Amino acid sequence: HGHRSPRLRRTAVVVALSVTLLGCSSSAWDGAQTEDAPVEHVGPQPSATTAAVPDQPTFPDESTTGVPAGVTLSPSSGLTVTDDGTVIDGLDVSGRIIVAAGNVTIRNSRVSTDTDLYPIHIQSGTTGTLIEHVEVDNRRGTGIGIFFQGSGTVRHANIHSAEDGIRIQADNVRVENSFIHNLARQPGGHHDAIQIRRGDNVTIAGNNLQAYNAATDDPMNAALQIGSLVGTNPISDLRVTGNLMNGGNYTINGGRSGDVDSARYSNNRFGRDFRYGVAGNIRNSVWEDSNVWHDTGTPAG
Repeated sequence: HGHRSPRLRRTAVVVALSVTLLGCSSSAWDGAQTEDAPVEHVGPQPSATTAAVPDQPTFPDESTTGVPAGVTLSPSSGLTVTDDGTVIDGLDVSGRIIVAAGNVTIRNSRVSTDTDLYPIHIQSGTTGTLIEHVEVDNRRGTGIGIFFQGSGTVRHANIHSAEDGIRIQADNVRVENSFIHNLARQPGGHHDAIQIRRGDNVTIAGNNLQAYNAATDDPMNAALQIGSLVGTNPISDLRVTGNLMNGGNYTINGGRSGDVDSARYSNNRFGRDFRYGVAGNIRNSVWEDSNVWHDTGTPAG
């Protein structure tokens, strides 16, 4: 692939987390992988500079995400949650967690599986799910770490070794202060840290989204991919702010014409380990000058 400027320094991630597990069979794949949209680059690509590196903000890594230090985890098989208000805390789940109830909390836990498509699956019709300080290890399987078909919030999560980190097909979803990294290359795979296929009122804030896999020098597809849509309504009121993003063919791919009704990108920082550029197909969106290169602090895109 094309030339990439000096790479963003990355931190190896090894974190222990706790999760609640269930002994149930995996569900059938119910969403086809999206294909790369034809890319329209948003602007000229600045070249790297040797100027002094400005002060850089810190972003989530293995020390601030996943199971907090000192938490003792209890082994569990996979589980399906059907009671509203259930709290899962301090579990080491070997399998998956299916959320089929409202206002469920999953915290201070680890979920590990290589056989289930969705280690954590928030099912359609559910609301109020909270996932915090959880590690999701897909063990290099062909799965999606967290799949939102219902609404909810993820924060301080450490998601790795999956084909995709998070997929969103629901309104009212928030992903914040989380670390998605070390995606697992699969034959014919389409690998994104976060993919959004449907949703109104979606916020992606304060995360470290590493599509680029330094161990294999693989940019993958995108840190943030929009499309192909599920349903008839375009994505609206999407806010992407305060994230560090790196890798991808284009680090952000805004999807096909008609995929987005309204979006705003602000205060994001970008590494240079992409194939083609920092952003493409950005339509019906506000792109602020506060989006900058992580190494220089100058406007990106």
